[in-house]
Amino acid sequence: MFNRYSISFAFLAVVACAALALAAEDPFAAGVRTTEPLAPAEQQKTFKLPPGFEIQLIAAEPDLRKPMNMAFDASGRLWITESREYPFAAKPGEPSRDSIRIFSDFGPNGRAGKMTVFADGLNIPIGLYPFRSPSSLTNAVTRGAKPALTWKCIAWSIPNIWLMEDTDGDGKADKREVLFGPLGWEKDTHGNQASFRRGLDGWIYATHGFNNTSTFKAKDGSSITINSGNTYRFRPDGSRVEQHTWGQVNPFGMCMDPLGNFYTADCHSSPIYQLVRGGYYPSFGKPHDGLGYAPTVIQHSHGSTAIGGIVYLSDPGWPPEFRDNILVGNVMTSRLNRDQITFNGSSPKGKELADFLTTTDPWFRPVDLQYGPDGALYIADFYNRIIGHYEVPLTHPGRDRERGRLWRVVHRKDQLALPKGFNIVTASSDELISNLMSRNPTRHSLAMSELELRADARTIDTLKQAARGLWHFRQRDDRDGLMTGALWVLHRRGVLDSETLLNAASDRDTAVRVHALRILAEITVWKPAAARAVLDALPAADPFVQRAAAEALGLHPDAAHVAPLLAALRAAPAADAHLVYVLRRALREQFRAPGAFANLGDKPLPEAEARAIADVAASVATPDAAAFLFRHIRSANEPTET
Repeated sequence: MFNRYSISFAFLAVVACAALALAAEDPFAAGVRTTEPLAPAEQQKTFKLPPGFEIQLIAAEPDLRKPMNMAFDASGRLWITESREYPFAAKPGEPSRDSIRIFSDFGPNGRAGKMTVFADGLNIPIGLYPFRSPSSLTNAVTRGAKPALTWKCIAWSIPNIWLMEDTDGDGKADKREVLFGPLGWEKDTHGNQASFRRGLDGWIYATHGFNNTSTFKAKDGSSITINSGNTYRFRPDGSRVEQHTWGQVNPFGMCMDPLGNFYTADCHSSPIYQLVRGGYYPSFGKPHDGLGYAPTVIQHSHGSTAIGGIVYLSDPGWPPEFRDNILVGNVMTSRLNRDQITFNGSSPKGKELADFLTTTDPWFRPVDLQYGPDGALYIADFYNRIIGHYEVPLTHPGRDRERGRLWRVVHRKDQLALPKGFNIVTASSDELISNLMSRNPTRHSLAMSELELRADARTIDTLKQAARGLWHFRQRDDRDGLMTGALWVLHRRGVLDSETLLNAASDRDTAVRVHALRILAEITVWKPAAARAVLDALPAADPFVQRAAAEALGLHPDAAHVAPLLAALRAAPAADAHLVYVLRRALREQFRAPGAFANLGDKPLPEAEARAIADVAASVATPDAAAFLFRHIRSANEPTET
């Protein structure tokens, strides 16, 4: 006699048989791949790319196994984390086989001529950010010099975010200190700290993975507690930590567009988000903050529950049809998905295009993507029979621990090998400033960080001239890149004068204005001239400028900001969902300040204003907000759902 349990087991057996039958027809449909692994040279033949592109092998086993995250340093070297232990962390006191490795000396065929183990004995390392120690600056300012360079690396390895340093210049970390930790990892080893990216503001931005809870405590006393998918930022020296966004399920991969907007790849909610600072995003059963969830970029899922790695293509070195494209690594379907980004006002919208890269080898697992300083696309291939963390038992014996590949995709027109002698470290200050004009985002970012490290008085004067637009430019994009880069470097050094910044905030070019407003947002205390500059930008015709101004106002609550924000909200097109959301957040922040509702006075407000304030007051947890809402509901003709 069947009972409900035997019926359930019978049903599962039928499903299992169906899955096996499907896997036999389609090897990409099985959580456990049914094919055998290929040698790197054979796998390379299985890839299909758009016309004009080719894929090159950088490295493979035994030089690396199971790569997870990648990052470039100022010497053009590629750093990777690898984990043979995943998904089971090594127990305390037991040896671990995981490491951070550096690949360099790339040939025209992409192959790395050198591999160095920077740190070993690690425990499922994922996020990493390499940078040069200021102590290694001696004699480094002259092109062609060969200083003794020492490097640092911020990296996650269970249970901490570590600051690792090579103090003696032998290429291997000999000093390790805890930057943050211990942090959560016990519930889920694939939901850890990842995707460390240096922001234009100098902070490290990172993703926090699914299911774990982590409490970060910084040196200045700041602290955040994060559960499951979120993003956050911290100072490289551990002096401060802040939450950046709330929600997403398991973000993994982060990149920026030319205006400084961050994008993440996420699983289970939406593959691509453009992050709104302070925004809330859908997660498993978690509420938003009362304003509703921040807007999406795409509605489709790319047919996957696992997306890893994301790149925003903005470099004109790629063919025009790839400009403003986003590529994401789809580890379940073994391909790179491609979306064309267009803007409705300031709101990005993604249109699904044909996949950028496909393969007939179902072991291909693109877990991370990076855009190189050479203009090539770099892919970390976790190469494995199994990628599922929940779909397949963790103890399944089929998990591979010995293979892993790094790939480079180049356009055949010029092979895109690194320029001869390319090395940001040995570049002169003038050469570094010229690199700020590069529209290659990685090269631009590396030049900024190097200038921050070693700009002398003469270089700072030159940067100030560049930030004021007093430079010879070949084309407009050169001007934007140099001015915005110079502004950020001066800000990070603490030597950006008010006049230069305020002039940039009213510049003729969108990019310059947006970046200047972003810098103003980072300034803790505004002088009257700064507030006026931001308020002047709020009604700008350009929606990107409007949005940057609104974000800055949201970080600087003041009763005087309420009326301008209400006017901007009334005028904002409903279709520009990101602008509307940022304006609503900014308005809400004004009413979180003590006495904000009292400043409205006793006279009845115009209906449109009352509705706009009531809309945001629902997310302000104060007695004054509750009293305002009570009066509003009694007097206004609001819909039942409101």
